[in-house]
Amino acid sequence: MRASARLGSVAALLLSIGMTAEAAEPSLTVKGAAGSGAAAQAQSLATQAAGLAAAATPGSGPMLTLDPSRSARSMPGFSSLSAADQNLALAGDAINQLIQSLGGSAGGGGALLQRRDNMYYIGVDGEGGRWFASAEQAISFMFQAKVAKSSNFGYGSKQAAFGCAQDLLCAVLAVVKDPYFTIVTVARGASVTVSVAGAGFSGQDGGPTLASDDGISAQSVIFQSPEQLIATLKIAPTVKLGEHLVAVFNAGQGFKNTGVYKLIVQDGVGDAPRTEASTRALAAPLPLTGAAAGQLAGDGADQFWKIDLTAPGTLTVTSLGGTDVKATLEDAGGTALASDDDSGGWYNFKLARALVPGAYYLRVGHCCGGSGAYKLSATLAP
Repeated sequence: MRASARLGSVAALLLSIGMTAEAAEPSLTVKGAAGSGAAAQAQSLATQAAGLAAAATPGSGPMLTLDPSRSARSMPGFSSLSAADQNLALAGDAINQLIQSLGGSAGGGGALLQRRDNMYYIGVDGEGGRWFASAEQAISFMFQAKVAKSSNFGYGSKQAAFGCAQDLLCAVLAVVKDPYFTIVTVARGASVTVSVAGAGFSGQDGGPTLASDDGISAQSVIFQSPEQLIATLKIAPTVKLGEHLVAVFNAGQGFKNTGVYKLIVQDGVGDAPRTEASTRALAAPLPLTGAAAGQLAGDGADQFWKIDLTAPGTLTVTSLGGTDVKATLEDAGGTALASDDDSGGWYNFKLARALVPGAYYLRVGHCCGGSGAYKLSATLAP
């Protein structure tokens, strides 16, 4: 462990030595394109997909099953489909090609598409599907869900994609153009512990240091591996609100960063630290009577609830509302005891487990990395 000294403004430092910020997501690579060509290629594929979706006119048709390993034209019965259904299938096929062109994986399961009663359905990789008013909105959701599902995209890319609602071109360009991996949103005056994922970190000579703007300092940096650091950041009460850059420098390389990350400072209470232990430590108590309200931030982070049982019984927890949430019940050590996705009404979860007295945690997340409010109802039956 090494407490790092603040090295001054990242923006000023990069400008003074004539460097551009290095991309902080080594897993996000663009196949067949480089540099500015990536955005142009992605935009072209997105425009193609949107055009095919626009040609999928409203109406009703059969459920279409897309296999990401095969072209839509090779699906059984493709030639007998209506023109609108062929265009819908080809639009979904174009989304798979778009994901692959960005370095992601279109695999992990197929996709279901359907026109019915002038609405458009999309279901991705075995998750609960959605109905949309337009085919363009449906394939945009398909792109976002594929980004969320692909392990080849980092947290920053997923956050950027889901910040565009159902706007395909916005989501695509956000993934391509945003070179900084957002590690955390924090409040003025807060101290947070964050996990920094990247590449090329070195543990030699005391390990890396972090540099950021005035008022943002690293109290400690722990080298975990060449791909991960654990850092504790202190945010002064006077720091300006908005985006800041945090750069990682290996020991002895003060003029060449190994990754630049984006940190967002807001007023009030910031997000819980991204590390699981810290999030569990800040878990709100889940009452066994009435309902509790939760909110998912839309950045792929889960929300934790703590359940303290003083008597044995069968715990049943159900989610309520229009947000597609899933949950895992864990013991105090983090071992999963039960999990569920869609056993409740609509796309809500419902799980039950016989438990002995003790402390437990409920981990709630969005099915596809999205955001939204939800409610929980918990009961304990003898």
